[in-house]
Amino acid sequence: MGAQSGLQIAILGGGVCGLTCAVALAKKGINARIYEAKGKLGEIGAGIGIGCNALSIMRELGAYDDILAATAEPGRANLRGFRFVYGAEGHDELFAREIPPEECGAAIHRAALLQALVKHTDPAYIHFNKRAIDVTTAEGKSERSIITFDDGTTAEADVVLIANGVKSSLRRVVTGLPTEDTLSFSNTVCYRGLVTKEQAAARGVDTSLWTSPSNCCGNGKHIIIYPISHGAVINIAAFVARYDVPVGDASIARDPEQPTVEVVSNEEMMEQYSDFGSNIRAVLGCIDKPNKWYISVVYPHLKTYVRGKVALIGDAAHGMLPHLYAGAGQGIEDGWLLAQLLSHPGTSPQNVEEVLKVYDELRRPRSQKIWDQTLNAGKMQDGHGPSGLTPEGVEKDGGYGLDYVNTYRLGEDVRDAVKLLNARGVFHA
Repeated sequence: MGAQSGLQIAILGGGVCGLTCAVALAKKGINARIYEAKGKLGEIGAGIGIGCNALSIMRELGAYDDILAATAEPGRANLRGFRFVYGAEGHDELFAREIPPEECGAAIHRAALLQALVKHTDPAYIHFNKRAIDVTTAEGKSERSIITFDDGTTAEADVVLIANGVKSSLRRVVTGLPTEDTLSFSNTVCYRGLVTKEQAAARGVDTSLWTSPSNCCGNGKHIIIYPISHGAVINIAAFVARYDVPVGDASIARDPEQPTVEVVSNEEMMEQYSDFGSNIRAVLGCIDKPNKWYISVVYPHLKTYVRGKVALIGDAAHGMLPHLYAGAGQGIEDGWLLAQLLSHPGTSPQNVEEVLKVYDELRRPRSQKIWDQTLNAGKMQDGHGPSGLTPEGVEKDGGYGLDYVNTYRLGEDVRDAVKLLNARGVFHA
């Protein structure tokens, strides 16, 4: 029995990762059911960057043009390189690199990315206010998993994809471990805000400095600044990190139940950047009430992303630091590969466990390697790289740092997976 003739798939979470998988499945004739805890679809946050790896998938899904229409330069992939400068007065350049057109990414508002995907979903298959609290893993080859929701209802599916974020309480279904054993505070906070160019200019800010992506580096801190929304809005993400203790150290651990985001005063943020130059402080001063994000990550690395007919995808599997704008892209890669495999004519409820194992074999090493690289990128940007915060040191430590992320070529992972499944007799070539 082919996947298109009966495999029922449930996706827990209606964020970018879950929607990517759902849209890709729909293009193959499979309508997966999305169960979203909130009353509507909506990503929290501000700007988001996605690399050429994710853009190649978005092109296949039909969302590419809508994404590019929402960049600072409508119709163009606008992440064509980053300019690294010292945060201190003068903002002397540390490192800059233009990247070739085929490796360009896009910076847009999170809501624009979500809406680009929503256009390609059938609302009849999206269920709101359905917060999943448990999933039973099917034991037999023909059994289905049962999803239990907090309203007392249940649903069945041949395959359950857990895509409800880094703080997912359902990760334990796959790992067998409590959430606090797989979720760690990254030792990093981020002050975020959006500033309109009009607002900044009214306060005397020289907005010409922020027409292209910039990374303003200091000791234990850095600020990412780039334009979004047709260039009318400046997205600001100001990071402060500790490197005197390792990620996950119990001495500064946070309770998983504590809020991830809180609104703080402009004064608190400005105090963190008292050693930065006047131009940067001027644009920071425009954020009257910044959101302070306590960044959690999935750590230690998981030993598997699958158990039976249940799989973790996106941040639920490998939530990482945002320093390479690679986290969303890794979730998009997860969703795309799973959709291609679950829709393959050789996949059935009887062999889907073997199919999911191959997903894990291919996706876990790549996503976890990129997780490691995001941590190293943050260290380099905060002056804690092995070679120091100098032009030579930044270049030696990897500079732009996206080479491995950009090795992704659409279809290669699908071919590798099918080859493995054929070799193991799961599929019949």
